Amino acid sequence: MRKQFIILILTAVLLILGWTIVEYLMQSQIQYQYQQLSSYPLMVYSWDKKLMTEIQEDFKQYKFIEKIVYKTSAESADEMIKKYGLSGAEDILQERTLPDMMIIYLKGSSKARLQKLILKDKLDKNPQIDRMMIEYQNDIWDLSFKRIDQLNQIRWILIGFIGIVIYLVFLLKRLHYEHHLARIKHLIKTKQTEGKVLHDHFWGNSLVLWLTSIGISFFAYQFFYYNDMLLYSIDAYFFLIELAVVLAATFTAYPFVVKYSHELPSIKEEND
Repeated sequence: MRKQFIILILTAVLLILGWTIVEYLMQSQIQYQYQQLSSYPLMVYSWDKKLMTEIQEDFKQYKFIEKIVYKTSAESADEMIKKYGLSGAEDILQERTLPDMMIIYLKGSSKARLQKLILKDKLDKNPQIDRMMIEYQNDIWDLSFKRIDQLNQIRWILIGFIGIVIYLVFLLKRLHYEHHLARIKHLIKTKQTEGKVLHDHFWGNSLVLWLTSIGISFFAYQFFYYNDMLLYSIDAYFFLIELAVVLAATFTAYPFVVKYSHELPSIKEEND
């Protein structure tokens, strides 16, 4: 029966590893979309240098801001002239027709939507809002979050579907193993009363299955991630979901396994 149990463990390990790989692929798509948000900064324009300096100093308190780039009107004009090959650079610089510009880059994270709202609220409530022009890039942010929401929906559908499939496979494989184990043990018992304790190793075997399948998946992820072999992370609660599915299958199987222990071999089996 050792061979049967090893096959059961290998099946469990492969199923959980496969599920973890699918989760990582989904997380990589979602987190990539969040990282892209850092490429779409908020931009504040104003001719009031004092106001712009106050805003810049105020925003330094927010740790979710990746960086703030400040460009004077002269720098902005010179950059535009070089980029687009515009003529009359001297006139533009002397007349200072362009405002100063502040480019605010947020860190790409799952909290970016709320963090952007915090900055927007802060800017909109500024008493000198009429002295600023603000570009929030709402269209491109909304499109990015729409993609993220769609990916999250697909991810949870996959978690539910794969979780149900693995639950059923764990349950059926465990029932098949325990049923076969019960029949073998019944045949080798000399006293029928001893059949009441046939599954004294059920919970010990279960613990081995839990620790092996979830443990290998968890520590394999930790090893590859912290050795910079994986770019994206998996939330710890996902491994708890995997554990919950395995536990649910085990506890569902147990009442059926207890019944197996009371099965008695037929007369024909005893004579054989």
